[in-house]
Amino acid sequence: MEQSVKGNLLAAITHVLRPLCRIAIRNGIGFDDLSIALQNALVKGARAELASDGRKELTEEEVGLMTGMTAAQVRGTGGSEHNANPALNYSWAASQVLSGWHSDALYLGPYGLLLDIPISSDLLRGPNSRSFESLVHKYAGPNVSVEIVFDALVKSGAIQNLGNGIVRCVARTYIAERLSPENIQAFAEAVHNVIGTMAVNLKRTVRGTGLLQRTVFADYGLSEEDLPKFNGFIRKTGERFVEEVDTWLANHSNKEKQGPIKTGIGLYHYVENDEDREQYLKLLEEGTKDEL
Repeated sequence: MEQSVKGNLLAAITHVLRPLCRIAIRNGIGFDDLSIALQNALVKGARAELASDGRKELTEEEVGLMTGMTAAQVRGTGGSEHNANPALNYSWAASQVLSGWHSDALYLGPYGLLLDIPISSDLLRGPNSRSFESLVHKYAGPNVSVEIVFDALVKSGAIQNLGNGIVRCVARTYIAERLSPENIQAFAEAVHNVIGTMAVNLKRTVRGTGLLQRTVFADYGLSEEDLPKFNGFIRKTGERFVEEVDTWLANHSNKEKQGPIKTGIGLYHYVENDEDREQYLKLLEEGTKDEL
């Protein structure tokens, strides 16, 4: 039974991480960055669990025992969230390529204008041959994938593929996604709160306890033309519901009535990713086979 819970939970965590990993990859966050973030989250989670039992003095060995990490690894998590190797970070590589294109005389024409250059070096020879491939190898490193950097810069709008194997630079800086700090914070808090609600309800043993968790969905799917209609419908009805909740909270949470509990509700409209769900079901099936 324990193995079933562990296998199912790992499959669920993998399923949860897939969309998060897509966001990370689009913004130049790779394995090293995520590994450090996971270690930090594990250590902080273990400390919180131990502290909930009334423990104040926690040794690194105790935290390591709970997380499966060594005491040295636990000790190394402090302040290391941003110490990832930039050589493995394609966001860094893309930025270096743009910087080189704007500063290297080989890639500049009269009056400092940027030259359009071929993508590949296949047809070029000599030490002064210029190409996007050469630019990547010179400024990002010989082991960096030219294709990944090229795709990242095209998607960000920093460069344009003119056709016939020629590329043009149109921006000086690389921004993977137009994400503001406010949007990132809102995203983090929303996902954290949803998972926190699920974590409380996973431990629920009596019906009607725990936190409100309701999901309704189209049993037989919606057509593409009905999806925007549904979106408009839930925006109107959801807005009315949110306004009612906001009025209730305003009457119970004000300067005269202050409390220590930070709580609220969140509404979201989802469109299921078929590939993600298929992968999740496969993980569950594999876990079941391992138990037999």
